[in-house]
Amino acid sequence: DFTQSHQLMIKKLFTKLFNILLTILILIYLILEELIWDRIADPIYRFLHRLKILQHLEEFIQHLNRYTLLALFLLLFVAVELLGVFAIALIAQGLILPGILLYAGKIPIAAFTFWLFRVAQDKLLTFTWFKFCYGAILTLINNIKTSRVYLNIKTKLHAVKIWVKTHAQRIKLVLGFKV
Repeated sequence: DFTQSHQLMIKKLFTKLFNILLTILILIYLILEELIWDRIADPIYRFLHRLKILQHLEEFIQHLNRYTLLALFLLLFVAVELLGVFAIALIAQGLILPGILLYAGKIPIAAFTFWLFRVAQDKLLTFTWFKFCYGAILTLINNIKTSRVYLNIKTKLHAVKIWVKTHAQRIKLVLGFKV
């Protein structure tokens, strides 16, 4: 039947387009997680967490009411996300260096925002809608990380990292550098 074959063809096309979009989004997520968070933001977060002044600030934050904490967290969160959008917009316009600098500049703010969330998490999660959104985000991240596409990309990226390390060591040896 002509209509059924068209419907099947359209369904296959949408599936392929969805998989391409999902692959792109997962690659962006992996880049942000692996390069930005693991290598840059997480060490900044751990550094901030160890600072004495922030330990005093942590005590102060614990005494704030939940509405003040929510307003502060949302203000920082929205600011960080907007900085990321502006950075991507700059890069898309061909302004690579300003975009990268803006993105790099948002990382300490993002780390501080993450730190604030960890400190205020119990109070923030007393808002039902916030708890629902947080749970939905965790579920989405879990679904992404357990998806076949994510696991395939992660496996391939791991193989590329090993290949690069191996070849970088060989190049260093050829050039006379100590490995």
